[in-house]
Amino acid sequence: MNRATIKGNRKGFALILTLAAALILMSTGMANAGHFTGDCSTELNAVEAAIVAGTYSGNRAATNQSNLLAKLEAADAKIGLGKNDGAIDKLMDISDKATAWAGARKAKLDDATDINNAVANAIACVGGL
Repeated sequence: MNRATIKGNRKGFALILTLAAALILMSTGMANAGHFTGDCSTELNAVEAAIVAGTYSGNRAATNQSNLLAKLEAADAKIGLGKNDGAIDKLMDISDKATAWAGARKAKLDDATDINNAVANAIACVGGL
């Protein structure tokens, strides 16, 4: 094989890897949509939808969104353990972080309204358990 053939093969392989990664990410997102099923699942799924729908900016946009989703997963886990006060704390963390990012001088989130409204509904649900 000459160098041109090897270089062409690398580009093709890179394209295949990129497409495979995109397919995996898309299918993972679809599998996770509306995945909460326990207590307050409707409200938690609404928080998740608001987080996913948010417009994030900056170098850590994807990481920031992932961090909010991780806090939501932690809140769900706390609900499952009957630690409702801990779940409310995690939900408040989501709202506080979203508000801070939206209000920052260099905003990292375009608008926190939908996230905050969904979190408020989730907190009301968890508080009623």
